[in-house]
Amino acid sequence: MLHAQDPDLDMQELDTVVVTATRIATPLKKIPAAVSVFKASPLDGSRQQTSLQEYLLQMPGVFTQNANNYAQDLRISIRGFGARAAFGIRGVKLIVDGIPETTPDGQGQLDNLNLGIIDNIEVLKGPSSSLYGNASGGVIAINTLSHFERDFYHWKAAIGAYGFQNYQLTAGITNDKATYVLHGNYGRANNYRVQSEFEQINTNFSGRFELSDRLVFKTLVNFSDSPLANDPGGLTLEELEANPRQARDRNLMFETGEAVRQFKVGTALDWQLPSKSNFQKKINSYLFYIRRDFDGLLPFEFGGAVALARNYAGQGSAIEFKKGQNSLKIGYDAAYQSDRRQRFLNQEGVVGAATLDQLERFTNLGVFVVNQWQPGKWSIQTGVRLDYNRLEVIDQFNTDGNASGAQTLNAFNPSLGVGYRLSARHQIYSTLSTSFETPSLSELSANPEGDQGFNQDLQPQKALNIELGWKANLSSSFQFDIALFRILTTDDLVPFELANFPDRLFYRNAGETIRDGVELGGVYAFAKAWRLTTSYTYSDFRYENYATPSGVFDGNALPGLPKHRTSIGLKYEPTQGFQAALTVNMVGKQFADDANQTSVAGYELITLRLGYPFSYKRVKVQPYLGCNNMLDQTYTDNVRINAFGNRYYEPAPGFNIFGGVQIKL
Repeated sequence: MLHAQDPDLDMQELDTVVVTATRIATPLKKIPAAVSVFKASPLDGSRQQTSLQEYLLQMPGVFTQNANNYAQDLRISIRGFGARAAFGIRGVKLIVDGIPETTPDGQGQLDNLNLGIIDNIEVLKGPSSSLYGNASGGVIAINTLSHFERDFYHWKAAIGAYGFQNYQLTAGITNDKATYVLHGNYGRANNYRVQSEFEQINTNFSGRFELSDRLVFKTLVNFSDSPLANDPGGLTLEELEANPRQARDRNLMFETGEAVRQFKVGTALDWQLPSKSNFQKKINSYLFYIRRDFDGLLPFEFGGAVALARNYAGQGSAIEFKKGQNSLKIGYDAAYQSDRRQRFLNQEGVVGAATLDQLERFTNLGVFVVNQWQPGKWSIQTGVRLDYNRLEVIDQFNTDGNASGAQTLNAFNPSLGVGYRLSARHQIYSTLSTSFETPSLSELSANPEGDQGFNQDLQPQKALNIELGWKANLSSSFQFDIALFRILTTDDLVPFELANFPDRLFYRNAGETIRDGVELGGVYAFAKAWRLTTSYTYSDFRYENYATPSGVFDGNALPGLPKHRTSIGLKYEPTQGFQAALTVNMVGKQFADDANQTSVAGYELITLRLGYPFSYKRVKVQPYLGCNNMLDQTYTDNVRINAFGNRYYEPAPGFNIFGGVQIKL
């Protein structure tokens, strides 16, 4: 799906935009599925670049929250998948430079992502487990800068409201056979609310080596250190109205926040094998290792101090056969995750005695087959994947018995997509796809029956997606698309809190849901340097069969998701001189609880960015200025779903400005 986030594609014919998130590289217009593509442009340097939300806001079907609480991370949902995440990203597969960022158990973080070197983003909407296995309610594939014509050195400095500071340094070196990109970023802010400060350092090195005209080798090394990310907590409505900038009293008392260090190293290989003229063979392979250390303080005493040491490694390979109009790809993904989770007493910010010590493991092996056949005006894509998932917990805290155990949660996921080109500028398609989502290790370890071991009652969430779509490229200046879908899910994983364990999240399965939706997007270039982009998302997501000890919620809307969302963007970007971008995002009301007794008001956000690039001798300079929330609206940036004590609200900043300068040699 080409949509309102694509003004930077220079209004290319859709056939020239190639998408790789579908496993087989395919022109966008020929993909029988909803896909959105973002391509960076020079004006993107004027973004504040505090969160990936800035790049996803205009994509239909994608909803983001929590861009201002760095201890909880950005929450991303695609067609409702991922909306329940208490922290990090759940239910959505994240891939950065061809290497999975999502762990085998389905948990993803982007605190190590270097926003300043994003080149393009591909978003595949809806269940995609036939391609990527566990937690693939949607796919976000991010590619960083790797192709440029000459060496460059890029420096950026920015400041803004609430103590915001950001400094970046990027160097690109290229020759006939190799390309190197080095990037460093330092950011900090006091932020809008009390107890919400953050500080972070990110570094990234990537290299691309053309060993021959058929063999390309890529490598990356990434290190992120975030020693400070405080959590102000959720507020009640009364607290919100009294003072939206305050932190919850218990969060101040227990000094809630986190510190994270992560190291990542990975390699990838693309090898075009020698073959006959009408028969091509290609091998793709990757290998990576991630080490993540996490220390966090939560707003309660027993188990309120958490230490997590994670080792995560993976390897995958695939071979693609192409003959004529048919491409067949066969491959596997193998991954291993080991988490040592420890909990201690949080004695008002001081770490006390241990309350939990267990080793949690998740082993995955997935085998997939994808085939794409494009006879004449037809495009037929089929896929099937078999996943073996073994989850294991080893209780190393034996003062109250041994809660060790293991379980196997296997899955089989097929998909079928059929597209038909009505003319050179119009395509219709229909898709049937599936997904599954196991509970993450952190969700399983939140055991309401006791503090040790896994919650054995949790089962994987499964989904079936039925979709119809129409993609149109009416002219070189006007493109639009529309997708209609129904998703049927069983055993939705839903967060809740208990009175006996205030402030701690647990999870349960929610029977069945029905998700009906419409996604529309368009882009119109009405003059040489002007682009108008629009998108609209309708999400009628409701429980079909869901009962808990608290009540029966059949027919209720899923909390944390607005039914209506609209985005309008206007960009003026000439090749030189004054530039401007205006975006308007309108978000409808959403419910905060399963009972739908509390609704959170909608809001309208207007953002303006101004830039004036110019050259002085061989130096390119671009000062810029930005304004967020120009209407100075009071709104909730994060809804804490089913929070005990009605603490649903995390307010966001009002009108605020930022600015900076970029210098490029």
